[in-house]
Amino acid sequence: MPRHFGHFLRRLAGLRSFHADKRAVSAIEFSMILPFLLILLIGMEEVTGTLNYDRKVSRIANSVADLVAQAQTITPADLSAMMALGGKILDPYPDTNLETIVASVTFDEDGDPAVDWSYSSKGGSPWAEGSTPPIELPATVAAANTSIVVTQANLNYVPTFSGLFTEYFSRASSIDLSDTYYLRPRLTDTVKCPAC
Repeated sequence: MPRHFGHFLRRLAGLRSFHADKRAVSAIEFSMILPFLLILLIGMEEVTGTLNYDRKVSRIANSVADLVAQAQTITPADLSAMMALGGKILDPYPDTNLETIVASVTFDEDGDPAVDWSYSSKGGSPWAEGSTPPIELPATVAAANTSIVVTQANLNYVPTFSGLFTEYFSRASSIDLSDTYYLRPRLTDTVKCPAC
């Protein structure tokens, strides 16, 4: 038997043992699956974060509307203190992109709405007095000769990993979250804010 042939057989036996060796298969499979698992993990974190923010935005709108609806007369200082509640509800998340708007809306004998007063957490009166509210009011709240307290919470949420995907998904850079609550005044026909 030639010397080279024996060397060939030894190499062939080594290849067979390499083919039969299963020790690194798990590591190779894991390295192939890892990118998909990371994308899935990031996606789950983003969805969870967005749902947490959305739930908190709804809670802010509900809480502020509930507090204002319990008053008979309210001042801008009272409203400012109530708006500070939004930061506490959002905690531990930042409230820099949060705007809460509260207004009193009265319906005339035809059921047409008009703004009595409005106040924004960013300052000022965003809805002009006597104007039609810039949001669509449900028909169920538009009862003639009644009044409601309307609170709208708006938040521009920037996802944690938004910088990773903005090249591919332009909508992933920020998400506008908003919720609106309508409550009837509890102690009076119309909540008044003379200084608003």
